[in-house]
Amino acid sequence: MNWKEAETLIRQTIIAGMKLDKRTVLEGPDYPCNKYNYAGAKGFKVKIGATTFLEIPFTMLQAVFEDAIANNRIYENKVFKSKFNRQLKNHGCHVHVVGRIFEKAGIATQIDTRMYKIF
Repeated sequence: MNWKEAETLIRQTIIAGMKLDKRTVLEGPDYPCNKYNYAGAKGFKVKIGATTFLEIPFTMLQAVFEDAIANNRIYENKVFKSKFNRQLKNHGCHVHVVGRIFEKAGIATQIDTRMYKIF
């Protein structure tokens, strides 16, 4: 699977109101992400607590997808950290939220509590 195919599946599958697990997609896939200098990049707003949310832009999803492919198709903490260390330090659940987006979109499967295998 390449990024264009993965992006299509994510856009078709991940929608506002969808439960990823205990976290819920509030808006997307065209939510304008502005935290961390995302500059309005399109993506998702995901609720992670009573009043807390993450912004997950497609630029992030593409970067970690491509790095996971290079990492023997394994998406894990070190793949995310290599590009988004600041976000990881602020909210470690970024890694899991991205993994769940990949899983729910049908582009990956969780192989243990901390790793996802990209198809």
